[in-house]
Amino acid sequence: MPLGTAARPGRSGRVSFSIERYKEESKKVDTTGIDWDAVKQHGLSKGDLFCLHYMMDIENHVPLYLSHLLVTRACMDPILTAFLACWNYEELWHGENLGKLLNLYGIEFDTQDRIANVRANLGLQNSLSLLSTMAGSWLLKDFSAVYLSIGAINELSTLTGYGALIRKSGHPVLQDLLRRIIKDERRHFAFYYNSAKEWLTDNVKAQRVDRWMLDHVWVPVGQGVKTQEEVDALALYLFDDEQGEEELVELDAKIGRLPGLGGIKLMSKALYNARGRTRRDPQWGRRIIENEAWAIAPAKRSPIGELTTRRQAQDVGAF
Repeated sequence: MPLGTAARPGRSGRVSFSIERYKEESKKVDTTGIDWDAVKQHGLSKGDLFCLHYMMDIENHVPLYLSHLLVTRACMDPILTAFLACWNYEELWHGENLGKLLNLYGIEFDTQDRIANVRANLGLQNSLSLLSTMAGSWLLKDFSAVYLSIGAINELSTLTGYGALIRKSGHPVLQDLLRRIIKDERRHFAFYYNSAKEWLTDNVKAQRVDRWMLDHVWVPVGQGVKTQEEVDALALYLFDDEQGEEELVELDAKIGRLPGLGGIKLMSKALYNARGRTRRDPQWGRRIIENEAWAIAPAKRSPIGELTTRRQAQDVGAF
């Protein structure tokens, strides 16, 4: 078969995505020509700032998502691991540049401390998630079908979210940066979607497993790292209007074209559920944005040093 395509077990199909070309072209997002000096010349709303912090944190969390995948069946596929290596690097620079824009806008934080605090706040949850993912993947022969489908959904929802923020925000520098990031996310989506399609085609068992897992286990991008209210705040800010709802319905329809996923409702359902929670509590989600609650507090029981072996300034001075 052509170099860079992958046939799945028991199949003769081909993935319409060249991993060799992707490896050759993979690089950090090109920010040449972005007018960084103009960042402070244009305003960002509280909603814009909340979304940027959320998106930055999730982009910076990709290495932990990767650590979960590398203890699963996925690590045995050299095409998947080649993709993941490039994907991880590209996502790193998405987070770095979103953080740079926030810093230039005047919001001060140390990137490395923020990332460490986000991870530390996960506590035991991260270890349990890793173990359950590992066990589930080795028990399920078609785990890769689930992982690839979730990857497609998450990449498509991410680029759709960036597109919505471009529409919501009137900040030209942010819009320029997000359009460049979206180009990467489209390539990521293409890999996941085409690979999932290949795995699911003519594989009824994989389709059943995939559909059940998406209906019962899948959560929107960032949930788990972020609280349910934070996830809802993002969805409501970006998509709680006619155009936003249409974009999520279209997103679900595109994912529904994968074998066995016809009629599936994921992102649109997440929006409707968020609206339901605001009907019960009118301040739900909105209070997070209005109170500018995007700071990440240090973890109470998991000091950064214990998790990362990084020495704090006072420790260095003691030697």
